[in-house]
Amino acid sequence: MTRAKVFRIRFAATALALLLAVAITRLLWYPGGYFAISGVSRLLLVLAVVVVVLGPGLSTVLYKPGKPGLKFDLIVIACAEIVVFGWALFEIHNRRPAFTVFAVDRFEVVARSEIDLTPLVDSRLATRPGHAPRLIYAALPTDPEVMSQLIDDTVFLGMSDIDRRPEFWEPYAQGVATMKARARPLSLYLALGEDLAGPVQRWLTASNAKASDYIYLPVRGRRSDAMMIVHADVGYPVGIVAVDPWQQFPSAPENGPPAGDIEQTHQ
Repeated sequence: MTRAKVFRIRFAATALALLLAVAITRLLWYPGGYFAISGVSRLLLVLAVVVVVLGPGLSTVLYKPGKPGLKFDLIVIACAEIVVFGWALFEIHNRRPAFTVFAVDRFEVVARSEIDLTPLVDSRLATRPGHAPRLIYAALPTDPEVMSQLIDDTVFLGMSDIDRRPEFWEPYAQGVATMKARARPLSLYLALGEDLAGPVQRWLTASNAKASDYIYLPVRGRRSDAMMIVHADVGYPVGIVAVDPWQQFPSAPENGPPAGDIEQTHQ
């Protein structure tokens, strides 16, 4: 067997494994627009480069018919490749969006690894239904003392905001009215012109939908922010579009999104 044939065989096996990993990641763990805003594509790219160099590349370099210990070397390379694959898939799975939390005036994408679910009152909210993140409503406390403590925790102590504090979580249905009051008509965004709103118009065309049927809010992912499109009547998200979602929000500073939910609410 020649080195070229070894490379082709090892590359085909590695490519098949990579395609399977991408399919699982894209379809099951990061469905729809969550893939784009999560930043997981960078980790997949690093994985692809490492395993191609480690597997097909190193196997081809070391391959020499009749070389003593060749079988052992190839086994070690294969084991190392499996370890890299396992670590990368573990990290990708660990970072997958488990919850989409509506908090104050936006949606936040939250991974299970980012939070402690121990204070969660409603245990039904702890699971990820199917392949999509669970929708959550993070309600601001009505008790003034609790609200004051929350402000101290987030502003002065640097603790997590309500989107990552399960003790403030409620079923999403209880926050639909609040969400609708905070959202903006999708038609407002379309008025910004083709340069900004082109992807939104293309989403409407592909969905055979009218802008008047939808509202929107920002959604914040690990890597970037995007637009969460919500059905105006039902109040549930229907899609994520990769555009700057802060254009129509006066609370957003000129060079970026608001600094924090609690601070913004009490200015």
